[in-house]
Amino acid sequence: MKKIIFSTLIFISIFANAQKEISSFSATGSGIATPFLSDYQCLGVNPANLGWQRDPAPMHLSFLESGFSVYSDAIQKKEIARDFIYNKDTHFSTADKIAAAEAFASNKFAANADIAWLSFSFQEKKIGGFAMTIRERGTFNSFFNKDFAQIVFRGYNAPYFDSLVITGNDTAGFSKAPKSLSELANGSKITGTWYREYVVGYGRSLIDNKALSIYVGADVKYLAGYGIMDIKDESKQLTGFSALSPIMEVSYANPTPSQIAGTGMKTVGSGVGFDVGATVELFKKLKISAAINDIGSINWKGNVYEAKDTVVNMLYNGGFYSYKMVSEMKDLVQDSSLFNWQGESSQTVSLPTNFRFGTSYKLSERSSLGADCYIPINNNAGAFDKAIIGVGANIGFTPSITASAGFSMGGNGGFVIPLGIVFNLNEGKWELGIASRDALTFIKSNNPTISGTFGFLRFRFGKIVDAIPTPTLP
Repeated sequence: MKKIIFSTLIFISIFANAQKEISSFSATGSGIATPFLSDYQCLGVNPANLGWQRDPAPMHLSFLESGFSVYSDAIQKKEIARDFIYNKDTHFSTADKIAAAEAFASNKFAANADIAWLSFSFQEKKIGGFAMTIRERGTFNSFFNKDFAQIVFRGYNAPYFDSLVITGNDTAGFSKAPKSLSELANGSKITGTWYREYVVGYGRSLIDNKALSIYVGADVKYLAGYGIMDIKDESKQLTGFSALSPIMEVSYANPTPSQIAGTGMKTVGSGVGFDVGATVELFKKLKISAAINDIGSINWKGNVYEAKDTVVNMLYNGGFYSYKMVSEMKDLVQDSSLFNWQGESSQTVSLPTNFRFGTSYKLSERSSLGADCYIPINNNAGAFDKAIIGVGANIGFTPSITASAGFSMGGNGGFVIPLGIVFNLNEGKWELGIASRDALTFIKSNNPTISGTFGFLRFRFGKIVDAIPTPTLP
């Protein structure tokens, strides 16, 4: 039961962080967020857009907007769906472990998800726009070289270990020619974060006329940290850092001066971050936007450990028994025969700062097209591996139905075609939608990005000009 709870909690809550857009069903389908999102949806993307209204309602309220995605170039769609969507119990055979080790050699696995528990915004032309949101964010991203993939999936049966010793119920693999972990794992990484954001933002126009409008904005966020794992081996230089909430039940061999007593979902870090942005609008048609997000840091001060390089001459771990990477990773990283964790008092880590640039052109009151670019500024835990470039469009087919589509490439995945649809009901006062970050996954098996973004409880209040009529059901 504890394993099921652990896996479910981590899958729902730990996987989201520096996404291209923060699971907005209004923009995920097109992949265009920086110049497009307004009201509370632009927090963490481009707060300057609080200065203008995408729809005529002054107030927006939302509950439980959420999204997730899982990508791997090592396994197929059916395997991701089995272990992550349907959460089926899997127990690899020896042959499965061998196949998995070969598949993951020089390949990656990345996952993210987020949920905005509560969001609200108020926008008024003369005073500007105010917004707030409370949301969960995090990431998981891994890459293994050939030797480390063998150890991860086959454990003490990896070719590196040339003998086995069985004592009672314990089995250990031994190497007659031991190497350091930094040699074995060269180029590999295991990173992930989990924290909750409490965000407030403000944006307004500096100039607003038919020919030229300029909007600026900023938001500030308090971060409650629940976990970070950042293990990297670059050019045979191993660095590792960990701070995990007691709810994850990860126990290292050595004590730490920052130990958090008790159990449950307790914070192990806190920090402050900022987002700033600007949007220029020409002739009420063309928007050009830029923003810098996640400026700041988190001070991790609970259950803090640093990984030191060590010689790996033995291993007790039997390897992964499924593709449920996060829950399987628990046994691997706490194995003291592989990782040498030393307790620390605290450690401050910068947020995965990123720069965004985008442009959009208004085709009609309900349709627009544009392009967006996301560039990671550092490679801290939660950052994308590389920049993302996307092109897309939002098309209002009727006053009540808007569809979106586009394509993008880069980040932690490959080439994707996002697709989404949004419905406006009850004279425009209730908005709901669903989107996928990659429609190609529905028709292909390899290099899948299984994803979904959902919003079913978004409401609009205040005097709505040109209210959208209630659709007639067939």
